[in-house]
Amino acid sequence: MTGVGYHVNWTPLGLALILAALGTWLNVVSRHTETVDNAGFTHDPDYLVENFDALAYDLQGNPQHRLTATRMTHYMDDDTTVLDQPGFQSLDTRARAEVHSRRALISADGKRVFFLDRVRVNHLPAGANTPITVETDYLQVTPEMRTLETDRSIILRQGTAQVGAGRLFIDGKAGTVSLSGQVRGTYAPAR
Repeated sequence: MTGVGYHVNWTPLGLALILAALGTWLNVVSRHTETVDNAGFTHDPDYLVENFDALAYDLQGNPQHRLTATRMTHYMDDDTTVLDQPGFQSLDTRARAEVHSRRALISADGKRVFFLDRVRVNHLPAGANTPITVETDYLQVTPEMRTLETDRSIILRQGTAQVGAGRLFIDGKAGTVSLSGQVRGTYAPAR
């Protein structure tokens, strides 16, 4: 009996193994791609500032307002600026206001600050003896226009009065506080 020999062509089998390995590698790589926007930037901070403190002046050199934070983080891809433990202080002698929250965002044009998460406002209108305090979870501050506003529910306190509302608008130029949206309140006379 004679042995029959088989001749195996390894080229197609080797090529199939290489293609299978390449397909597996491409599958793994496609799952771990970084998020990149159309401009080619990832959403990583391009700079951080610890103990951020910025003071703005008017054209005559008078201080207008101060913005502080324990940390400021800027992201290049969407031009957002995030503040941790922010504080805003209006230095206007006619009506002073202070705003604090857990975090805030600054608009890309730098004209608005959006305070988020446990927002507290202390506002002393001109001629008032008792400050107004406001608590909410969102507040937009536009320093140049001297306005503070929210479309979220608020609790406003002044002395022994407490008022709840769905919207708030404070106009520092006009010296007015406007409430709307299911406004309700209580007042306990001083004893």
